[in-house]
Amino acid sequence: MSRSPRFIPENKDGVLVELSSRAVNAWALLRPSEELNDLTVGVLGRSLEISPLELVALCVASTHYHMLVVVHDQQQLSRFMQHFQGNMSREVGRLIGWRGPLWSRRYDGIVVSDEPKVQWERLRYLLKHGVKEGLCESPLEWPGVHAARALVEGVPLEGHWFDRTRESMARRRGEDFEPHDFATKYLVGFSPLPASRQLTPEEYREKVTALIRKIEDDGARDRDGRPVLGVKKILSQDRFQAPSKAKATKSSPRPRFIVKSPDLRDQLWYEFRVFRLKYGEAARSLLSGDMSAVWDFPKGSYPPAPRFIGPPAPPTPPPPPTREITETESGTLERGEVPVVEIAGRWQAEEPQKPQAREEPRARGQPP
Repeated sequence: MSRSPRFIPENKDGVLVELSSRAVNAWALLRPSEELNDLTVGVLGRSLEISPLELVALCVASTHYHMLVVVHDQQQLSRFMQHFQGNMSREVGRLIGWRGPLWSRRYDGIVVSDEPKVQWERLRYLLKHGVKEGLCESPLEWPGVHAARALVEGVPLEGHWFDRTRESMARRRGEDFEPHDFATKYLVGFSPLPASRQLTPEEYREKVTALIRKIEDDGARDRDGRPVLGVKKILSQDRFQAPSKAKATKSSPRPRFIVKSPDLRDQLWYEFRVFRLKYGEAARSLLSGDMSAVWDFPKGSYPPAPRFIGPPAPPTPPPPPTREITETESGTLERGEVPVVEIAGRWQAEEPQKPQAREEPRARGQPP
């Protein structure tokens, strides 16, 4: 195996995963702007529609992003990240005129344990971005896409997804269209931390508000009277300026698990080692020509001959609706409202599904 396989422990209530990825060369290619914020939330909403995992928190900085999501298997996470990072790369390149790669490497997906203290600590780490670097006084002041205000006020993020395929087809037909003729508005809601699902939405917002106040106080103490950079300078920074030595990116090894209890840490590492051992043995048998070895791969993995061991992927939802355009008797065009698609957060755990009968493996591209 050239690289370690992705691993999501089995958990009927879902597993909290911390996702992050950095722009190439640590450039500020994700520098906030109204248009980029709108595109980011639109891509996020469409990605959640294609692979409906649970979004817990999100912060998009100028050079990287962090995200907390709840997933049930690796296939669900892979489909989401493939759509999100791929479309973000295309939309950012279109917006700023960048034709090179956007992301510096594979995304980081770190499993967070189900300990309440650990989960709240990871949420605190995500929310304090922008404050700990001395860029703004509060997470609520960050000009980019940030979950702080949405979590405190209980309102969803808003953004537009643009169907570039329909735009291209209309352009080839020689048709004139406005920017939002093939757009869909997405309202992206947030789910609570898995360890806090027993809280009501009001209680959860109160705890997040208290957490943000603590972040603001800690940031003011650490600055010791020094002013923050401010929103104006954040929005005017050079996208292609390399970070200074004082702000060089970290190169520390990435943890596979974020866990506090030694016993739970040992259990997770044991499950991962068993998973990797079974995967390696099955991979060697499959690559040697034994096609029956496809059934020996552990559940939740992608074999080298690309098949996913587990339930078949749900069908891709149809293209989202776009505004209606009608032609009047006088020949003018009347454009309706941009349709809205709401991605709501989940508060109650779903009933566990009954196990399905084992199905034959499907080749990539073969419909379920």
